[in-house]
Amino acid sequence: MMRNIETLTPAASTTGLLGPYVLVFDVINDEVVDLRPGAYALGYTDNNGRFVVTFVGSSSADLRSRLKQHIGTARQFKFRHFATDRAAFEKECELFHQFWPAGNFLHPERPKNSNWACPRCRLPEKRNEA
Repeated sequence: MMRNIETLTPAASTTGLLGPYVLVFDVINDEVVDLRPGAYALGYTDNNGRFVVTFVGSSSADLRSRLKQHIGTARQFKFRHFATDRAAFEKECELFHQFWPAGNFLHPERPKNSNWACPRCRLPEKRNEA
């Protein structure tokens, strides 16, 4: 089985995210709260009813705006709000390691001015620092 696929049945859902939802402006506005941190997965539902993860990401401050930047790049999205930007970053890292999405070429970057490490590999990415 490919690592970027999950089934849509609640018991077998593996992303821990809500959805899938159609990746369009109105749906994002209806489902995603403004100015909140969160993590997300982009993808599509295949002919067998499985959500195929093609990209994962997070936003430390405004998940709604971040998702709108992806309109036109994928059919669907899943998401979850988090209370902190750190929790959103950690969820993005977990999704990256779990699914190895084709659209993510590099390990997620930690937010600027943070010293957080990935909860899976403990990699302290430094691409944000100059």
